[in-house]
Amino acid sequence: MKEKIHAALVDLLMNHESRAGRMFGHLLLTLIALSTLSFALENTDMFREYWYFFKVFDQTVIGFFAVEYVMRLMIAPRKWKFIFSPLGLVDLLVVLSGLSHLNIAFLRGLRLLHILQLLKVLRYSDFLLNFLRSFVHYKHEFQILGTSFLVVWMMSGLGAYLLEHGFNPEILSLADSLWWSLVTMATVGYGDVVPITMGGKALAGVVIILGVATMSVLTAIITRIFLDHFFGKRLHTCEFCHFPHHDHDSKFCKNCGNQLDVKKLQEASVVAPHHDHSVVAKK
Repeated sequence: MKEKIHAALVDLLMNHESRAGRMFGHLLLTLIALSTLSFALENTDMFREYWYFFKVFDQTVIGFFAVEYVMRLMIAPRKWKFIFSPLGLVDLLVVLSGLSHLNIAFLRGLRLLHILQLLKVLRYSDFLLNFLRSFVHYKHEFQILGTSFLVVWMMSGLGAYLLEHGFNPEILSLADSLWWSLVTMATVGYGDVVPITMGGKALAGVVIILGVATMSVLTAIITRIFLDHFFGKRLHTCEFCHFPHHDHDSKFCKNCGNQLDVKKLQEASVVAPHHDHSVVAKK
């Protein structure tokens, strides 16, 4: 009996291809959309008088999410890993946000965590999850980009502080100069802090150029991830010659010409361009 219940929960919560899994996923997505809409209307003056109905609906949805969280915890093979996983933490915070109605000071701020319900959409979207997993293949590129960004940000912030402090009334602390450096690198240009010394203006020109270059590299990496995910080669092995790499829209093996399992090919992961791909000789 216990095994049957466990299998049914796995099919309901984890199998997005089954009828029960699809229906449950659609139900939760609908509740997330309605709950987000309810939260927005509840904080609008026009609908303020209906706050009680919004509150009841909100607590009902949170209760439903709490039951879902408990069921997922029940079927998780490693409980602690599930609790501290990104999606597990999102689920837990959404449930805790429902406690904001209690007269406990530190829980009132959790009301704002209702917006995290939108992140639960990731759990029921294989499309989004698979795309986000593609970022893992580019972790080295992001590490290099992140390190370069931090070095330029800190050096320009320190330089601006040394050049402008004591002359510029808008840069009174290192935090002010770091804020200016961040805004300048992002090419946002708020204009709340601007350099006034010649050295500061020269530094600003260098920071602008480096900022444009950094943002361009970031855009290039994300564009490459997008292209590789949707148009790159898939790790799908031909059943006849075992050639492992095929285009996403292939129907026949490029090595032996035999027909491919198109469904499995579409579900296969995208090959990362910097990985070593050995070519299998035609048998």
